[in-house]
Amino acid sequence: MTEKRILVPSAGGPGGVNLARSLSLIDEPVFTVGCDSSRYFVHLAETDEAVLCPPRDPVEPFIDAINRVVDEHGVNMILPNGSLDGEVLSAYREKLHARVFLPGVETFRIGSDKWSTYLRLRDSGLPVPRTWLIEEREDLDKAFSELAPGPAWVRGAGIPGKGVGVASLPAGSIEQAAGWVDFWDGWGKMSVSEYLGGANLTWLGVWDAGRLVCSQGRCRDAYVIPHVSPSGITGAPAVSHTVHRADINDLGYRVCKAIDPTLTGPAFVDFKEDSVGVPKITEINIGRFGTTHNFYSTAGANFPEVVVRLAFGEELPDWVKEYDVLPPDLYWIRNLDCGPVLLEKSELEFP
Repeated sequence: MTEKRILVPSAGGPGGVNLARSLSLIDEPVFTVGCDSSRYFVHLAETDEAVLCPPRDPVEPFIDAINRVVDEHGVNMILPNGSLDGEVLSAYREKLHARVFLPGVETFRIGSDKWSTYLRLRDSGLPVPRTWLIEEREDLDKAFSELAPGPAWVRGAGIPGKGVGVASLPAGSIEQAAGWVDFWDGWGKMSVSEYLGGANLTWLGVWDAGRLVCSQGRCRDAYVIPHVSPSGITGAPAVSHTVHRADINDLGYRVCKAIDPTLTGPAFVDFKEDSVGVPKITEINIGRFGTTHNFYSTAGANFPEVVVRLAFGEELPDWVKEYDVLPPDLYWIRNLDCGPVLLEKSELEFP
């Protein structure tokens, strides 16, 4: 097998740190180099070497720096765990001095535009929450009229160039929603959706030219520092567990196919259940494993290893199959500066 020397961009962030941890679990020597544009966070990288690099914008100095690091350290693969890094590297793949295993740049662009993604999935007949782009007060009037008695979910629409972050709020009235949009100067930049109060689910898959290689679903049960968010959801799960659900497996597959029938690389799809437990699609994240994928790696299903072996044209691990690669009810528990720990459900049952 080819010696693996892998560059991890944004190595000082949670996505990069967890990716380095997963790569360290591969059962053969893997040399890792991390780069980060923060002179502070670069010191958090858990790679064998770490270097400071320029930010992604402007892009040419960034690509030049990436290639210098590749050449200096004999890197033969660049593996990002962030959509922004992935999109830039995909767009400039012909100029890179090492291989990547990533979706095409247009796929990244579709995935990064949450409003366009919503429209595509809706028009494909997939279950998405009823959603309106908030361009004027009448849009809120219409949404609350159809969603009565509410509440409604108000958030950034995820339109490139018009971003206001996530800025999620479960709004109980039109006045509250309008005030939230005013606060963010979000007219034309935010959306309002039906509120989904059920389980928060996600599904991660690795693809090779439109073929699903392996996947796993899980449920997010609790969040790190939920009190800092009006919705109680921060995007960083403190507790999550593996699930076997045919509906999530089916929808995850269909969402990815709707976005790119020839998808290559990792992608994960998020869902939220409605009041009767029916999952609806909230977003797709292209070209990355998510920040807590090391849960799966520690449990024995190393998704980054699959991507690396696909990139090098090597035989895949024995555990690889299309769906449910891990047992259900494995729990991953973490908090700020605490954990993570991997537990079986029975270990949570104290007398």
